[in-house]
Amino acid sequence: MHWQARLPAALAAIHNFIRDQDPMDIDDIMDPMDPEPGARAGELAQGVPRAAERDRANQRRDRIANEMWDQYVAYRGV
Repeated sequence: MHWQARLPAALAAIHNFIRDQDPMDIDDIMDPMDPEPGARAGELAQGVPRAAERDRANQRRDRIANEMWDQYVAYRGV
């Protein structure tokens, strides 16, 4: 947990460093042109999520958060 909490900030710092030092480095790997304009696929392309989809996503999020909390409590021995 000690290192996991610091990881997002470290990755953001690395990203910002690359953008400052060589902005073209990141642009080289990202193609700004959509190879198939107008083509959409996957669940996100189907429009606004319905209530059942939101409920399923919320339940999954809550389950993951509870499992993480249980692991943390077991690790801390609380």
